[in-house]
Amino acid sequence: MSKNKEMNQFVRDSILSGYRHHSFSVERELSDFYLKGHGDSSLENILHLDTYAEILASDRIRALKNTLICLITVISRSSIRNGADSEISFSMSDFFINEVEKQKSEEDLQILLKEILKRFRELVDETQHQKNPYPVAKAIQYINAHLYGSCTVEGTAGFTGCNPKYLAALFRRELGLSPREYIRREKMKKALTLLVHDRLSVNETADILGYCNASHFIKEFKRFYGKTPRKYIS
Repeated sequence: MSKNKEMNQFVRDSILSGYRHHSFSVERELSDFYLKGHGDSSLENILHLDTYAEILASDRIRALKNTLICLITVISRSSIRNGADSEISFSMSDFFINEVEKQKSEEDLQILLKEILKRFRELVDETQHQKNPYPVAKAIQYINAHLYGSCTVEGTAGFTGCNPKYLAALFRRELGLSPREYIRREKMKKALTLLVHDRLSVNETADILGYCNASHFIKEFKRFYGKTPRKYIS
């Protein structure tokens, strides 16, 4: 039987069995209600692991794991909708999906469910009380996305919502260097990749990385690596 026929048969059997899923709107409303701090800590009793335990896999533990992964998807996106940084929320989602795979029993998965709900609620709560809960992380996110082209301290600070001087202080405290130094370091690491692995010319590399001209790029490269690009890769 083809996969398409298998899928259609599965859908028909599921509908005819009388089995019903939570509607998307119900899952969304419940998760939003909980994340905004209105619900109590028993959301897992509403969106609990037994909901899809008989349908998401033939093995019960595997089905429970799949159920929890689906719930993580719902709750992480609800967190973003309620103001959480998308990269942080998605990274937490990735972490917890990996944690799901480590669990061995239903009890372990139920404990993990409570931990997941707690951490995402804390993320949303922190976001609602602070404009930027992770300014350095947000700054790094911005810098990584703008290495190809112009990337300024002012633009980075604007993305985080922080004053440039305040952001610089946070960078020095957490990374031991200023935002400007961090941008230079990351651009130089990218430059080496472009020159050595992608075999681009100095002019091409300078242009891609947003330098006004090749001369300025060469000067920055020599300051960072101690040699000009040509001597470094020869």
